[in-house]
Amino acid sequence: MLDKRNQFKIKGRIWLEINNETFIGEGKARLLGKIVELGSLRKAAAEMNLSYRQAWYSLNQMNKAAQEPLIILKRGGKQGGIAKITKFGQNILNQFKILQKEFSIFIESQNKSINSIL
Repeated sequence: MLDKRNQFKIKGRIWLEINNETFIGEGKARLLGKIVELGSLRKAAAEMNLSYRQAWYSLNQMNKAAQEPLIILKRGGKQGGIAKITKFGQNILNQFKILQKEFSIFIESQNKSINSIL
């Protein structure tokens, strides 16, 4: 049995792909969550230290790949634009969070298992 200080640790990430392209992963899910929280793509991008262009590109890529839009962007004037998640987008985000949680539980159980037999 391994010394507690020298335990193995399994790590991993989960993401969904469409046509061999990343559709949603941890970063895009965080971006969607920030948009829900802040109601603005510009504010969400700033809070995540992303350029507006990077954030817009990620959302545009997701909207194009999905069967319907995840986010609706409206340009603003004086008060700035708004970004609103659609019901479909919220369902995708919720499902991804469930997958992340289940994946985390799986990884944790595998870490216990691998270290109990080595």
